Amino acid sequence: MDNAAWHQRFILQSLWTKALRAYLYKPLNLAAHSRILEIGSGTGALLPENLSISPYTFGLDFDYQRNQYAKNVAPNANITTANAYYLPFPANSFDLCFCHYLLLWIENPENVLKEMHRVTRPGGTVIAFAEPDYQGRIDTPEIFQDIAALQNASLKKQGVRLDTGRRLMQYFIQAGLWNVSMGMLSGEWKGKQTSDFVLEWEIISHDLETLLPHKEIEMLKQKAFKGHAQGGAFSFVPTFYALASV
Repeated sequence: MDNAAWHQRFILQSLWTKALRAYLYKPLNLAAHSRILEIGSGTGALLPENLSISPYTFGLDFDYQRNQYAKNVAPNANITTANAYYLPFPANSFDLCFCHYLLLWIENPENVLKEMHRVTRPGGTVIAFAEPDYQGRIDTPEIFQDIAALQNASLKKQGVRLDTGRRLMQYFIQAGLWNVSMGMLSGEWKGKQTSDFVLEWEIISHDLETLLPHKEIEMLKQKAFKGHAQGGAFSFVPTFYALASV
């Protein structure tokens, strides 16, 4: 997928966690002088939201091309290309340091959290907004179970830690963070519009490309759309969040 397609994926993910962000931000009393850092900011899906809170909004990602895309999405954000294991900021620089669907891609999540801890000032907050647990997913009907198994295999091949969600509190504690709280995103499922299903299938198709030829992916797509049209298609991936005081 190109960066425009990735941006749509990241926007979709941001909508899944919008209510959670509002809930967790409220007690933090973030203001116009607050310094906010997002680790793994990607194409900048969340940067405009944080800029609406404070002009001192920072984003960091290792992918230079995605950062260039993000600069068009949020021209006023401070965007840096760097490795999350070695954040190029002094200690105690930020009031809030967070990530969003990131740690599942990280080989040593506790080391990234240690860096997030280091650059967050005393009294500040570190948050991981959304980390899935693909090992606990529920999919129905049967065709979606088959697709889920293939997608999990693909994600594992890409380097994803499938059980990141359930390990989130452990990672935070190992990083030396205290007063750690963990919860799970609640869900509400309604009959999906075809347009929503098409967007989700683009994500699934991208993952399956690491395992299957295009022809087989298209066959699965037709079966999946048929199952969707008949109603009752359902997919649930338990997704956890955690936050801690510094």
